[in-house]
Amino acid sequence: MFLRNYWYVAAFSSELGAEPLARTILDQPVALFRTRSGVAAALEDRCAHRWMPLSKGTIDNELLVCCYHGVAFDRSGACARVPGSDQPPSTMTVRSYPTVERYGAVWIWMGEPKLADPAAILDCKLLDPAGSDCTRVYLHVKANYMFINDNLCDLLHVAFLHNAARKNSSSIGNTLMENGKLEVGQRGDRIFADWVWTDVPTPPTWRRLGNIGERADGWILSTFIAPSFLVNPIGFAEAGTGGIKSPRPEGRGKFSFTLYQCITPETERSTHFFKLMAHPGWTPEMAQQGIELIKTVNAEDIWAMELQQQALDRDPEAVMHAIPSDGGVIRMRRLMKRLFKEEAARTG
Repeated sequence: MFLRNYWYVAAFSSELGAEPLARTILDQPVALFRTRSGVAAALEDRCAHRWMPLSKGTIDNELLVCCYHGVAFDRSGACARVPGSDQPPSTMTVRSYPTVERYGAVWIWMGEPKLADPAAILDCKLLDPAGSDCTRVYLHVKANYMFINDNLCDLLHVAFLHNAARKNSSSIGNTLMENGKLEVGQRGDRIFADWVWTDVPTPPTWRRLGNIGERADGWILSTFIAPSFLVNPIGFAEAGTGGIKSPRPEGRGKFSFTLYQCITPETERSTHFFKLMAHPGWTPEMAQQGIELIKTVNAEDIWAMELQQQALDRDPEAVMHAIPSDGGVIRMRRLMKRLFKEEAARTG
């Protein structure tokens, strides 16, 4: 079950090149392409002639041309050319999806086109809208997107799933972190689940990347924005230097960044996971280290979420039981349930 009247990330801008890109979004096959004039476009990935995937075709100036019989469509989905015909039939169309490029990503609207207001795109305020200043990471998860929402709304798992003592490769957590301060709240449709740690043993990865001493103050803040976006300022700094406001330079007593997590459902059992990372003060070497850190941490998360999906597939009626740290998850799922009902009522 998906919410359709929202902007989702369909691809990074750099993925659109000389050939069309096939991608499934909300269970719908889409052909993404960039016209010769530089405009990103998205069409239903099915030619109106004989249903050949348009993503197997070619880009000819402003048109996407089917590889099967050469029928061509413009970015509005209108048929612009049919071999052997002087006048393409006006009824021979494919669905076009509104797209906007921002922050180095192609955003797509899968719902009612008239509702597609670009002002509703996730505000990544630390990033240049032209996409010149951030690090991007794409991951594919063989699990329902709600498991990723859960994962990022309840960050207690950092103390366990990513625990150095358990020989997990990311080594960004330790068991003492379960005693951190958790604040959960909600303002309108935004949900907050923020963890802060004070004067804890510095987890090995933070110590290495930030050149931090034996004790540190840490933070992983989480803001959920429906249907599947999270903003996560993350970091550790030398204990007693101010935590998230520490003046210590990046890599010299501090290592911090902000992740804009853009979770795009592919199918009911698979998800595109796009990450836009803001990291002012990092050197190019630190940026590369940050990419490797994100990939390592998320490999552990993906391992867990894919096992959860397998458990769900075995027994869809099984009950999940809440624990004290689940406040953010409970609020998020309650919000999503309400939004599903509201969208269903609007669309009939």
